[in-house]
Amino acid sequence: MPHYGHFTLRQWLPAPPEAVWARVTTSAGINDELSPWFSMSLPAEALPAGEIRDLALGRCWLRLFGMLPIDYDRLFLVRLAPFGFDECSQMLTQRHWLHRRRLRALDGGTEVIDRIGFVPRLPSLLGLYRLILLAVFRWRHARLRRHFSVFPVPR
Repeated sequence: MPHYGHFTLRQWLPAPPEAVWARVTTSAGINDELSPWFSMSLPAEALPAGEIRDLALGRCWLRLFGMLPIDYDRLFLVRLAPFGFDECSQMLTQRHWLHRRRLRALDGGTEVIDRIGFVPRLPSLLGLYRLILLAVFRWRHARLRRHFSVFPVPR
């Protein structure tokens, strides 16, 4: 049985789901979440719209400090729907990668839920990858909070 890691992060943002979704599904939004530590090349400026199943988007490079390629993601969307996606991909460092993101309208804002699952190619690095990935996604959530903290709250 493979060794795997997983975690879930949740946060509330003071913006409607439509505004958050418009941000988190674009190349600019994704790269802002990762900045300044990483950037990610994407095959398009934004994820496709609508309900989609089983869509291979191609190879996306993850670059340290926006310059040094350190990993790639063969980006495959198992499911894309309004306010949510399931990405199940392979990476250079991860035999299996799962990223589920859901947005849920909640108390005058949006709850962002990220579920991450992974199986490292080198099982001995499971603990290290878990620490790194948890830090990266906490950073991404902090960047989202920073971006939407100036968003006007609808009344």
